[in-house]
Amino acid sequence: MEKEVQILFAELTQGSSEAFEEIYVLFYEASVRFCFSLVKDQAEAEGLVQDVFIQLWERRNRLDSEIEFKSYLFACLKNRAFDKLRAIRKSQEAIENQWKRIEQLQSEVNDELNEQKIDSILMAIEDLPPGRKQIIQLRYLKGKSYKEIAEQLNISSHTVKNQLIKAKQHLKSAVEFQISWFLVVVPYCFF
Repeated sequence: MEKEVQILFAELTQGSSEAFEEIYVLFYEASVRFCFSLVKDQAEAEGLVQDVFIQLWERRNRLDSEIEFKSYLFACLKNRAFDKLRAIRKSQEAIENQWKRIEQLQSEVNDELNEQKIDSILMAIEDLPPGRKQIIQLRYLKGKSYKEIAEQLNISSHTVKNQLIKAKQHLKSAVEFQISWFLVVVPYCFF
């Protein structure tokens, strides 16, 4: 059989399409199994075999008919499979790098968003009426209870509670407006 294959290969190098077809039929299944053992994907293995046989046909006039065909074929298959595996690895690395970049941008946006929230809250506190502003400061900056605030300002605990509710509503709406505006503008700054 080896002599038959070498004769077919010599005919192939002379441009015989019949010899090419016979070689293809003889080696196709073994070639696919070999490539599958390397790439672990049936469709990919079949594609690699097709590529190598196309390359074999396109280069038929430049091939040395004295080389041992089977060794040459399987060396070509191995090289093509390794090239494919390298390309897949590079592609996976590129995807991983892209995800890292996206995560970095997301982190930057989140940091910027947190800064924006803090700035919005501080600006909204400045816009509060003086009494509410004072209650917010006593409650959240100094950590005082409703009762302590009421005693210090000489008002009822119920008034403190109502003023805090109104202040929180104002702060929430002011911050939401600022943040929604920020979310509309920021994407255009990064992309």
